Amino acid sequence: MIIKYLPLEKVIPTMIKVVTFLTISLSFLSACSHAPIKVSNKNPKPKTSSNANHFSIGMMRIAPNIYVDPKMSTHQREQLLSNIKQSKESIHTFFGGTESSPKIYACSTRKCFKKFGGVYANAKTINDDTVFLSNKGQNKTTITHELAHAEFNKRLGKSHWNKVPMWFDEGLAVLICKNPKYAKTVPTMPLNKLKTHDQWLDAVRDEKPVYNIARQAMENWYKGVGAKGLHDLIARLKKGEDVAFAKTVSSVQQYTKL
Repeated sequence: MIIKYLPLEKVIPTMIKVVTFLTISLSFLSACSHAPIKVSNKNPKPKTSSNANHFSIGMMRIAPNIYVDPKMSTHQREQLLSNIKQSKESIHTFFGGTESSPKIYACSTRKCFKKFGGVYANAKTINDDTVFLSNKGQNKTTITHELAHAEFNKRLGKSHWNKVPMWFDEGLAVLICKNPKYAKTVPTMPLNKLKTHDQWLDAVRDEKPVYNIARQAMENWYKGVGAKGLHDLIARLKKGEDVAFAKTVSSVQQYTKL
């Protein structure tokens, strides 16, 4: 899951929606505490990622840019480092190099993950510089997914993040991590309903279909353009071509309006 910071005029409505959703959810959980409830991976956004160093308070540094909570066992740390190494290799291979170097914070307990704002997701990425992993999000597939977000955002540049719709960002991450969970062909839905952060959060309550749709669209597009097409798209967006995305991804028109 990727979290991008929005302009102030968009942040306030988003915060109101998130607070309303959490208030309703907590009330429902209180009333139905006896039943297991699966909720989408909506997470409150940390106020900032620019001062990422404060996240390391109470955490243990086990390698450059990698921090774990002290309760993590030696075996878990070794497995984590191995999975991160393999994930970084996958990112390097797909992009033909690596430009990002996010700090990774891994938790061995849910309580630790909640300290970083984690609620229902197993992992999350903030911009291009910070990745949080829960105790259930330390497998190679999940780590690769999050590092894919960080790498794509780093290459695109902060001022261009909001030019790319959520379905493309998430679809690319699923494509790179090769998550078998989202490998099924599913009925399509208009991609223009999966553009913004708010739209994605609303749709992802039913997780599998949405990620499958994003993966299918990205897979079809990438088969036609390859790595060169992806790098060309990034370059055009960085040059300020605001319409570059719609033109470049016209090959997936079967998914309706972009």
